[in-house]
Amino acid sequence: MRPMNEIEIELPQIVLDRADAAYAQIRQQAAQESPAGRRVRSFPRAAGILLAVVILSATAVSAAAVGIVGYRRYMAERMTDIGTEELGHLEMVAEQGNVTAEFSRELTARERSIYEQLTREYEANGKYPVGQIRELAEDENYSGTGVAVRSTPGEEYGCLIYLPDTVLTEEEWLEIIEYLHKLDYSLREKLWQQKYSEVSYFDRYEQMTDAEIDELYALLASAPVDVWGTDSRNLTAEEQSRYEQWTEKYEVENAYTESPIKVITDPEEYDGQELAYCISDARFYEPERELTDEEMLQLIDLEHKNQYIFERIDREIECGKRAGWPQTYHLQ
Repeated sequence: MRPMNEIEIELPQIVLDRADAAYAQIRQQAAQESPAGRRVRSFPRAAGILLAVVILSATAVSAAAVGIVGYRRYMAERMTDIGTEELGHLEMVAEQGNVTAEFSRELTARERSIYEQLTREYEANGKYPVGQIRELAEDENYSGTGVAVRSTPGEEYGCLIYLPDTVLTEEEWLEIIEYLHKLDYSLREKLWQQKYSEVSYFDRYEQMTDAEIDELYALLASAPVDVWGTDSRNLTAEEQSRYEQWTEKYEVENAYTESPIKVITDPEEYDGQELAYCISDARFYEPERELTDEEMLQLIDLEHKNQYIFERIDREIECGKRAGWPQTYHLQ
């Protein structure tokens, strides 16, 4: 089982617009390659975006310039305590999608080396500032001492960081680094909400407990296959039409069924009487008759949850809410 596909966006292009265009291309290609009677699975808006931020010039830096992959200690220790008001302000600053800050002057080679080294220590070793960077008011001038930041929403960069001409202290560098990481975190939080903002089932999914998520993960991730959710037969034209109609109702009107899909462990268990999902080969088994509306909703529900749970678990691992991926079934 593989996690949901991810698409890397080169920044500082606006993230959501690029994601929409990329996924539209994926859907178009899938539709062209899909044989008749096969479902073309959709991708929620902005799903699976990697926040890959580039250094644009000698004066530009980003929170992810020297980032690490996987669990990020600072996420759990520093980011989760950000207040709602501060988070909203940071989201406004970072709304361009680039999470890039412009320095008031170019960094020297030594300063860039210090910045990169302290970024690694901040992320990996928990080396944090004592205080926080001072944010200038809209009409306030920079005094020339210490470090300060001025938000510039709507501009090419998200903020302007003022540096003194003197040597920066370690504390000042750490305050800058933490502010940039807060911008990055705020964008991640905003994207998590926005990617599902146009679908009606998000609140229902968010109410699932960790135990329910773990159970679903074991159900969906135990098969040693590269492609998840294949079908035992092609859908008829009428079924394909109803599938698309019910998918829209599921996403827009929160249409769903309380009756869970039948689950079997091995293909040999399938009796051909109703729709079933098989754990060992991650496949849907359809009866020869046409699927009922309830079975169609069961299928659509499991497809959508498959994507959601991988994104939620990955996000919780990164934020320190989970130690790792849940256990899967040991199939013989």
